[in-house]
Amino acid sequence: MNERLAVASESVGAASGQGAAGLPVQGEGQGHGPAARRATRWPVEAPAKYQLLRVLGSGGMGTVLLARDRSLGRLVALKFLRESCTTFLERFRREARLMAALPHPAIVKVHEFERCAGRSYLSMEYVDGGNLALARLAPRELVRRLASVVDALGFAHERGIVHRDVKPENVLLDRRGRALLTDFGLALDGEEGVGRRAGRPLVGTPLTMSPEQARGETATHASDVFSLGVTLYRKLCDEWPFRGRTVADVLGAIERDAPPPPRALRPAIPRALETVVLKCLEKDPGARFGSMRELRAALDRSISGGFLVAVARTLFAGRAREERPGPRIHPEAQW
Repeated sequence: MNERLAVASESVGAASGQGAAGLPVQGEGQGHGPAARRATRWPVEAPAKYQLLRVLGSGGMGTVLLARDRSLGRLVALKFLRESCTTFLERFRREARLMAALPHPAIVKVHEFERCAGRSYLSMEYVDGGNLALARLAPRELVRRLASVVDALGFAHERGIVHRDVKPENVLLDRRGRALLTDFGLALDGEEGVGRRAGRPLVGTPLTMSPEQARGETATHASDVFSLGVTLYRKLCDEWPFRGRTVADVLGAIERDAPPPPRALRPAIPRALETVVLKCLEKDPGARFGSMRELRAALDRSISGGFLVAVARTLFAGRAREERPGPRIHPEAQW
């Protein structure tokens, strides 16, 4: 399958410490003396208060560099919008506004949104461990890391904000074991119009879209639950749950096909964790977890040991379940 589908949102992996292939990675350690520093050629011009250290990444919307804030002595990630991407300026501004409005320990912090030499930029918290797409984690450690991201999404949902682009590349990891959510460039808040306008392309990452997003319908909190389920599936199984040779094939599979059970691909995955993932991936938004708080509780139980029938009743309380193929919790499941 064409892996380029995974980056269809045209976003730059902000604030991550992972260098981009094919880009010069430059910093204080390269060369010696004033002549070496003068010889460094940067793809952007930054304000004098920042000392540029190296390129972190580049994408369709712009470039991210590691810099040191001279006045505060802290490392930051500077995310510059490309000059040719003026049509994305409002999206860039929205990303800054929404992230600044979400003070949560598992959401990357925005320090400022300004312009320099005709280009808009964001100064953001620097996260030094790369992103989840590059990490290999055991199931228990994966759940432990993502628990904080689930909490961050719940925090955003409570304030009327839907992320709309949850994926491994938008979960950053630091060297202290934290996971942080980033890139709210596609997010919707309660004050904005929703839905798909006729003739406009879908916005987002096809491999991680929910069925309702694939149909061009309004994204809701349940859409983020689905995308988080795709992220879990991808990292647990090393496979995408819905695949195809083209974007249209992938979107069709998301709307139509049931994913292979995770344990069919990786038998070592705990049965209870498989149940949680498949519940996230239900086609019907009403059949998924009703909130991130509910999902967090189920994830915690899935790796804690000791199955309780009462847990299953709590998860599905108040929902009339039709007989259909899909994930079910059985009394003999091992939590």
